[in-house]
Amino acid sequence: MSDSMSDGAVISYFGDFKRLLRRALGQSETSPAAAGETQDGTPVLRRSSGLREFWKGIEGEPGLQILDMGAVSQANISFITELGYKVYTADLLQTILRFIPKEGQNVEPLVQAEAFFRENLNFSEGQFDGILCWDLFDFVPDSLIKPLVARLHHCLRPKGAVLSFFHTGAAGQQVKMYQYRIRSEDTLQMTERGVGKLQRHFNNRTIENLFREFASLKFYLSRDNLREVISIR
Repeated sequence: MSDSMSDGAVISYFGDFKRLLRRALGQSETSPAAAGETQDGTPVLRRSSGLREFWKGIEGEPGLQILDMGAVSQANISFITELGYKVYTADLLQTILRFIPKEGQNVEPLVQAEAFFRENLNFSEGQFDGILCWDLFDFVPDSLIKPLVARLHHCLRPKGAVLSFFHTGAAGQQVKMYQYRIRSEDTLQMTERGVGKLQRHFNNRTIENLFREFASLKFYLSRDNLREVISIR
């Protein structure tokens, strides 16, 4: 947890240039590479209706608290603090990946969840006004995903919001994982941070079931391989 950590990364504007060049040439901005990066590995920008609505939904007095569960990014810290909010970071992806049982290994789900939460997400009830989960849920093992959603529900104030992304691929599919850097209220820069296996396939029904304790859900369709969801407590 930190409200001042920096990943020391310099945000590239090369993605802006390539996006404008595609427009000038009449090329589509939604080619497969545009979902996260160009074929040569250059990070690109992505419009996010879910991110825009997330900020609209939590507008309030200075001092609101936001939890960013993605890879630590100075861009995100700066954007959130400039809104007058306090930001906490909890990059759980690598920790969660270590909790995925190896092939043939039997792990008691309750024991695994208790061990995980002894060291992670030890926040107060209703502490956060908004939580940025990005695509974390796609990589969480079955033994942890429901307890994780329950813990986030506990940490979120009433009417607080969770922003999540879900890949449309099949269970077991290998997909690129990203660091999501906020460039504006509705724009993200996606930078590859490795490859991971989708633990399950999410459709609207399974997402609704996952967040059944929340008061409402809003789905935002996109033209790439990510489904955006805002869950309101």
